[in-house]
Amino acid sequence: MRVQVAQMGVETIQGYKHVVVSDNYVNFMDISDNECTEILANDILDCFSVEKVAECLKLLTSKLRLGGSMVVGGKDIRLFSKAVISGQIKEQEASRLVDSTNSMTSVGTVVEFIKALGLNVSSTHIAGMHFEVKATRGQK
Repeated sequence: MRVQVAQMGVETIQGYKHVVVSDNYVNFMDISDNECTEILANDILDCFSVEKVAECLKLLTSKLRLGGSMVVGGKDIRLFSKAVISGQIKEQEASRLVDSTNSMTSVGTVVEFIKALGLNVSSTHIAGMHFEVKATRGQK
């Protein structure tokens, strides 16, 4: 099963089961552990408080089959801060972004969490302030 995890209102991808994410919650009620071959959650980490990011990644990992892959992402706090300080983002836009997120983390922190869960990180991608990490659940 291929799953797209996204906020309400995000365009769904054909061929993927859509799972809704909201503040510190992913609705995986209809998906069993080890059922997913692919999880696309490329813009959800900002929906979780800093304390809940690791828990979210653990939940996503539990749904992956062996050999399954996932993509997770969010805004990188370091790149956001740099953009604000350098004036690339004006105060009003920065304030709107802060207001629309529960937290921001960094690509390095997410990579560490993912590796600690036993996944193999195959790539990281950064565009502007946004990052994505692709990882695969290896064979035991």
